[in-house]
Amino acid sequence: MKVTQFETTQNFFMRSYPLQPTGGRMCGVDVINTAETPNDGNFGGFGVAVTGSSCYNLNLMSPEDRNAFLKSIYSEDGLGLSVCRLSIGSSDYSAELYTYDDVESDTALEHFSVERDDGYIVPVINEILSIRPDMYVFASPWSPPGWMKTGGSICGGFMREEFINCYADYIIRFIEEYAKRGIKVDALTAQNEPETDQCGKMPTCIWHPDIEAKFIIALKKKLVSRGIDVKVWMHDHNFSGWPKVLWQLGKYPELAKSCDGVAFHYYEGAPEDTDNVMREYPSLEWHFTEGGPRLYDNYAADWCKWSTILSRSLKHGCTTFTGWNLMLDEVGGPNIGPFFCGGLATRNSVSGELSYSGQYRAFCHYSKYIKRGARIYNADTSRKANSLFSFADSAKFAEVCAASNPDGTFVLIVTNPNGEKRQLQYYGFGKWWYIEALPNSVSTIVFEND
Repeated sequence: MKVTQFETTQNFFMRSYPLQPTGGRMCGVDVINTAETPNDGNFGGFGVAVTGSSCYNLNLMSPEDRNAFLKSIYSEDGLGLSVCRLSIGSSDYSAELYTYDDVESDTALEHFSVERDDGYIVPVINEILSIRPDMYVFASPWSPPGWMKTGGSICGGFMREEFINCYADYIIRFIEEYAKRGIKVDALTAQNEPETDQCGKMPTCIWHPDIEAKFIIALKKKLVSRGIDVKVWMHDHNFSGWPKVLWQLGKYPELAKSCDGVAFHYYEGAPEDTDNVMREYPSLEWHFTEGGPRLYDNYAADWCKWSTILSRSLKHGCTTFTGWNLMLDEVGGPNIGPFFCGGLATRNSVSGELSYSGQYRAFCHYSKYIKRGARIYNADTSRKANSLFSFADSAKFAEVCAASNPDGTFVLIVTNPNGEKRQLQYYGFGKWWYIEALPNSVSTIVFEND
């Protein structure tokens, strides 16, 4: 058995070293406990959103530098990301405002066109697919055309029920046009953040829960009738919105049949909130579809925060985990707002220098070692066996998750967000293993057969 610990600490660099088994249980050391059996379902992969802004910045790089960067993100030798989120039309992180049919009252969609994306968005996506052909691609609209909404603008307003069938045709046209360009869309969300208008500062659309449910049902019927195998996910908003999700599913029994999953963002609530939905509708998947670093809030060093979010999401059954922008510039641009999110990576618009977020460093511990098809195990730490050593700070336990990969490797990820070192032991493969988690560190321990 070969066991290796990979650790990121305050020095920003990942180090690795072999672990050796101990002779037995060590007194006064926290024990890592893992469930005997994995959670239901297989994990589908990690990813980020390839927004218009990300594509804009990537196109400022030389072809050689861009390809090297994309390989570092998507190849098996790099981060190994395998999920990609696209926007249907412009989002808040686009260089311009548009939909694919901005001609007033064009219900026949005679003027529908995605040609604007052919300039710099489609080529980047195809370059990514050349590196990662098995990419799982899902797409989200930020707004229907303004003429389908109250107010007539793509920024703000409410969806009008009389246009839901026309809008379903609009979404299907997007799928078909992207397929012609070599980009297969595997899943859709009905609307990005359907309960906010961001004060009209960006493409948004508020959906009444009834209209949203009716739209998903109509969209799924059209997809099935046309033989288009694309999953549809509802909600695509905060964890805290789970009561609305349950209300919709309860009121519209056909919605649960039409919907393949529920998408959640991290801005309010917590991964544990998803349990409320999954207990009632276990056949549905849930997907983490948005959450990214803040440019001016510990951007480069918040790996413990993101590792904790990743760990808790995995343990509570998420099928895919997707962060926000792949790449932005040093001021979080270009964007419509202005807003101040950071990218997984930052490209300085003057020097061209690349820097990386704490989320990137957290992904280094997850996407590199937890593969598509992995089974996730619940895990935690405990001092119950050694109560004499349970001091006042004993609540500051490390966050832990575990996974078994299709290739037989077993992965244990330990996050220590505290300012003190944590000493841990894990019993696995017939032996006790000692793990030292330094302050503010993330460690991945990989067990593999020699």
